[in-house]
Amino acid sequence: MTEPTDPVLAVDFGTSGTCATLADGSRTRQLREPASGDWSWPSAVFIDGNLPRVGTLAVTHKRLAPADHRDELKRYLGQDTPLRLAGRGYRPTVLVTALLQSVRAEAERVNGGPLARAVLTVPASYGPGDIRLTDLLAAARAAGIPAPEVVPEPVAAAFAPLAGGPLPPGTTVLVHDFGGGTFDTAVVTIEEDGHQVLGHATLDDCGGRDIDAAVVRYLRDAGGEDLRRLLDGPDEAADRARMDLRDFAQRLKHRLGAETTATDVFTPAEVRLTLDRQRLDTLIRPLLEQTTDRCAELLRTVRSEHATTRPEAHPPVVSAVVAVGGCSRLPGVPEHLARTLRLPVRQAEDPQTAVSQGAAAWALRGTAGRAARRTPSLGPAQDRTPLSWALPPGASTLLSWRVPQGGRFTAGEVLAQVRAPDGSLLDLTVTRAGTVTRFHAGVGDQILSGDWLVTTTAG
Repeated sequence: MTEPTDPVLAVDFGTSGTCATLADGSRTRQLREPASGDWSWPSAVFIDGNLPRVGTLAVTHKRLAPADHRDELKRYLGQDTPLRLAGRGYRPTVLVTALLQSVRAEAERVNGGPLARAVLTVPASYGPGDIRLTDLLAAARAAGIPAPEVVPEPVAAAFAPLAGGPLPPGTTVLVHDFGGGTFDTAVVTIEEDGHQVLGHATLDDCGGRDIDAAVVRYLRDAGGEDLRRLLDGPDEAADRARMDLRDFAQRLKHRLGAETTATDVFTPAEVRLTLDRQRLDTLIRPLLEQTTDRCAELLRTVRSEHATTRPEAHPPVVSAVVAVGGCSRLPGVPEHLARTLRLPVRQAEDPQTAVSQGAAAWALRGTAGRAARRTPSLGPAQDRTPLSWALPPGASTLLSWRVPQGGRFTAGEVLAQVRAPDGSLLDLTVTRAGTVTRFHAGVGDQILSGDWLVTTTAG
């Protein structure tokens, strides 16, 4: 009989859009944004008086007051300067919290109640102690999302549903994650009960927004003097026209997935504008070449480090490129990857939702239905025993004490929870009953395997 698995909420908080997946051991459900019915919440907020509107509602309200709208919220993580909206200053974490609250509420509606498990995806560049990671976790906590595990986006992508079936254990792949705001790549080995990241790299200003900006510049030049005059005005009408042109450019770009030429009328200027695949290929090629250059550099670095640290072992064999992210759907991208990197390309079944679906699969893999792996204390529980635990290599973070000072616990009870360096959660258990005498580490502290964390008395 298969052991039941607690549902897990996996959230991919992206630069342009946020996707969420609800999964357990028997089924996976992709969450739709209530306002639009789409698989993605735009990562945007609009302040309507004192009321934050997020996602599609923020996008639809932005025409009313462009200055009270912010999108690409992820770019503001780690910044101390408040954002001015509706005459007030808002810390970026407050705006991210509002978006994550909407995601959590929809997940709880679909689940039929609160959730005990969650996992957040983050760029591979968010290392331990990164202020952007700290801010994101603070926003999740304020949004009521339970203590989440954390998984790098390229790792989640390697676990995503792929055309042709999942990657078997032992496979090493190069992940090419070409998203809305950034590009992430990593060399990942899929293991029986986990993964190993052999290397990763990031480009911060290389994504769909940069492609859209290039398309907007082209359409602006092609639209003539009347269009440029409208866009260059100093008033809110010009702000709206610029926003409309960006949305118009996105629509033309997306149509080229099914058409060779896309034409429409940009109504604010009553001008007919056209974009074809050849022109789009010319516009995106410099950005696409940046991504493959970074991939080739990463592969050389991984091989060089392996030759230095493990000269006796065979070098890792990268068997394929896993292509995810919205930009991977653009015409010519898979062909460019295969030709430039000289590797077969495995595409996600749905590039938009691949990372959140992969994060859910990663969280469920080998967990046997528990929200965290259980790690028993080291040594016997004698009178006034200092307790330590065997933890993974590197610094873990103490997330919570489950028993207060002076509190009693039973054999097998969870005394604390920590986040391991790979982002997974560990429940620290005790082998015998006793009472907490004194804590030697506080919530948020970085701890190492074997550290003396707490003193207890037996009985």
